[in-house]
Amino acid sequence: MKNILLLMLMAGAISFCTAQKLTMDKVPSAVASAFKQKFPNGSQPGWSKEGKESFEVEFFNGKKRQSALFDATGKWMETETEINYNAVPGKVQRAFETEFEGYQVQEVYEVETPDKAINYEITTFKGVKNYEVLYSAKGELLKKEEGRVNE
Repeated sequence: MKNILLLMLMAGAISFCTAQKLTMDKVPSAVASAFKQKFPNGSQPGWSKEGKESFEVEFFNGKKRQSALFDATGKWMETETEINYNAVPGKVQRAFETEFEGYQVQEVYEVETPDKAINYEITTFKGVKNYEVLYSAKGELLKKEEGRVNE
């Protein structure tokens, strides 16, 4: 339990350090308009600035929890939709379970990009080690970022 709490605190700290929370008046109008056009049913948006030129919005779309990334001109870059691990394709589950045997799944997102690619981002941990990994729908590992929680 202690490790899970530490992991959650670290994730929050990393999120806080890498993203600058924004009020609506700080979001470029082109970005806000693009969000409203792409997600007309999006509610409770929370904005942050990612890097120098990207804006992320976290919101609810019906019962789905989503986030979307836009560049400063309003061009849509990706959407992440929170899903259950059971909704991940079998090829992805098999690849993940082979690579990360004994790891706990913390969060899973279906990631859609403008090229129509659908990928799966999984945040996982075992003890004090944690990873954020990205798989293609075919089960190919595309990204693996390691983090560590100190005891």
